[in-house]
Amino acid sequence: MRFSVSKLQQELLEEHLSEAAFLWTSWERALDSPVFTLAETAEGPEERLLAHVDALVLSKPAVRQKLLWAGLAQDEGDIVTASALALLSTGDAGEEAHVLDALVRGDPRARPWLRRALELCASPRCVDVLSTHLSSSDVDLQSAALRVLLCWRALPGAVLDELLTHPSLEVLEPALRAARVAQEPFSERGIIKALDSPDARVRDEALVTAVTLGMGSAWKRCRQSAAASSPSPGALLLLGLGGTDSDLERLLEVSHSSTHGVEAVWSLGFSGRREAAERCLELLSHESLGKLAAEAFCAITGLVLGESYRRLESAEDEAPDDDSGELVLPTPEDKLPLAEPEAVGRWWQAHRGRFENGVRYLQGKPLSAAWVAESLDQVSMRRRHVLAQELALRSRGRLVLRTRSFSSTQRGQIREAQESLSQVRWSRPLPELVSSARPPQRTPTTRNAPAVASSRKDSRAIASILAVTGVGMVSALGDDVIASCAASRAGLTRIHSIEDVRVWDAESGQPEPARVVAIPWLTEGFSGCGRLAALATEALLDLRAQTGFEPGSRCALFLTAPDDYYRCQVEEREGLGSSLQEERRATYQEELLPTILRAAGLSAALKAQPLFFGAVGFVQALQEASHQLERGAVDACIVGGVDSLVEPQLIAALDELGLLKTPGNPVGFLPGEAAAFVLIERGSAAVRRGARILATLDALCYDAEPFHRLSRTPARGEALARCLRRTLDSCSPQEKPQWVISSLNGDDYRAADWGHASVALRSTGHLVDVPAWYPAASFGEVGAATGPLSTCLAAHGFARGFLRSNSVLLWLSGDDGRRGSFQLRES
Repeated sequence: MRFSVSKLQQELLEEHLSEAAFLWTSWERALDSPVFTLAETAEGPEERLLAHVDALVLSKPAVRQKLLWAGLAQDEGDIVTASALALLSTGDAGEEAHVLDALVRGDPRARPWLRRALELCASPRCVDVLSTHLSSSDVDLQSAALRVLLCWRALPGAVLDELLTHPSLEVLEPALRAARVAQEPFSERGIIKALDSPDARVRDEALVTAVTLGMGSAWKRCRQSAAASSPSPGALLLLGLGGTDSDLERLLEVSHSSTHGVEAVWSLGFSGRREAAERCLELLSHESLGKLAAEAFCAITGLVLGESYRRLESAEDEAPDDDSGELVLPTPEDKLPLAEPEAVGRWWQAHRGRFENGVRYLQGKPLSAAWVAESLDQVSMRRRHVLAQELALRSRGRLVLRTRSFSSTQRGQIREAQESLSQVRWSRPLPELVSSARPPQRTPTTRNAPAVASSRKDSRAIASILAVTGVGMVSALGDDVIASCAASRAGLTRIHSIEDVRVWDAESGQPEPARVVAIPWLTEGFSGCGRLAALATEALLDLRAQTGFEPGSRCALFLTAPDDYYRCQVEEREGLGSSLQEERRATYQEELLPTILRAAGLSAALKAQPLFFGAVGFVQALQEASHQLERGAVDACIVGGVDSLVEPQLIAALDELGLLKTPGNPVGFLPGEAAAFVLIERGSAAVRRGARILATLDALCYDAEPFHRLSRTPARGEALARCLRRTLDSCSPQEKPQWVISSLNGDDYRAADWGHASVALRSTGHLVDVPAWYPAASFGEVGAATGPLSTCLAAHGFARGFLRSNSVLLWLSGDDGRRGSFQLRES
């Protein structure tokens, strides 16, 4: 019988929601950052945000609903948005309906937060429901529905004429944006009226819409707005994006203004003109415009403000204190650096000859379709919004890049637009563009559902592969494999204090409890074989629950148990010999295995094999399982490991050996405990029974050093390098691992071993610049459970698509001198 959701698991889910809420705010701010690029945003707050959201999506439905439905009713906008994102990401119609119900019938103050989640994750079902609210008498709801539909290009069609004359600015503003990309004919009367609106935001939206559509008087109106005593920011930006020489002169004139210089300098940066760069150069010392001028100058010329070109801020440069007592949040401009005018001036004198008058430049290169597409990954996030606006203008509304969407959406849009992007003429003045009528919009072709990917291997290859068809786990981060892997991906950890073992803290001059990564809800009160049995039983039950697999007499169990290396080292120091280790191993074989099988309800079914020991024992177990499968002795194998290094006696031994992470030993490791199992079959057998292949496993290699961790022999990485080289040599060039799951655990000896091995491998071109994942950072050192636990992480990464790799190299290191490695590939 599986445990119900533990209190610890409930706390972890609450932490996922809390972290998702925090990262949501961080991600939203990053979208307007002057320093973050798209890649930095995607690999930073976005990746972590999506990891926490995914963990919430994967939680048990009843627990998820209890937590997230309550989250929709919170007062904090970040909690509401994170809860809505998770519910919408499930793809469940009932969960989507709950979010939509909150939007329609819930607190109106929460609508902007719910709307934002729907802009990112609305399904076609949501879009259909929202379409029915375009005629709602609730203006706030009508506006929210229109904004979401516009985001998903589900345009209002016949109701657009009515929306363009709506009395509410909250509806009129998105309606004007919708008109730029509308597929169906509509009257321009509403746009003409909006050009004279008393609201500046509406006038600017109407102006951009009129230019996009090619309305006859649009550019004349733009120049009039820019020439006014209080020029329109939108009009100034349009002059910068595509004005003539005379329009550029107007921008240069306004840049002297004490009230509108900010808008003018911002626009000059997008003009890309040499004259604009020289004007910005003059403003580098300006008290209020210096930072913005430096940003614009770099955007045109491509100069990077490194240390030699950057000026340190003084107290005078900082923003004045606000005496009102209100909280003043930093603006994006506050993060911009100050330039050193003299150094930048010398740089310009050396490079100005390659910039021609009349040519637009972006980051030092002439503006072109190919360069714009490439630079969208390089420019700062806040400048991408304007580049996308110009793309929409010059494509006459055909190419709309959603720069406030997740990076995968944006990159997908850029890929789809590559052919059309090449036809955009970036150097053509906008007055010429406006003078020609917009061609009829083409109705987007309906996308077919993605075809199911065919197997990458032919039938003969499938027959020979070693397929992972099931995983199960229990850890300090989750009741099961899904929760554990999701929490690890999100970077969570659970560290506990052990009062029974105290270590010395030199800084405080007092002993403090040792720290471990434990599972008290499962193992408290157990020790020895009982503790290991509790862990292994829970992981085996999870494997069965995840797969529905019922082992029979043709299924074998291969278990890797603790090797007791650390206890043995202490016992040898105390002159107790090796007999105690032999006794413990015999106990594991005679008592641990039968207890696990009986508790998991498998005692009469499985063929229990002799035990393997230690972290690298998992590789040996896989090799033996593979041999038995090849011989036809069995049809399936359950291979796993269990270990616990958190019992007081063992923690004390680690401290005595100098391996425990303590205040006085920062290069030790945190003891952990876990159990994990994988179900493996021949590929052909898995296909016959209709099993889902999570990953394929091959290139199993084993090696050993002639010495162990505490033998006082320096780590040189020789055995590890040999082992990894054999694994890598067995991979085809197309299947070389693009990710490494590493056994580094904080111990400096193991780090030195890996460091020497990786240098040797790079020198032969075997492993170059491959990102790594360290399970010990999440779970602590889990000994014999490391291999199967890491395999579960890789399989989960493939299934959820976040590894961005179809091949993973996994290596294991034992302190007894043994090394092991193998490759996991996406099925």
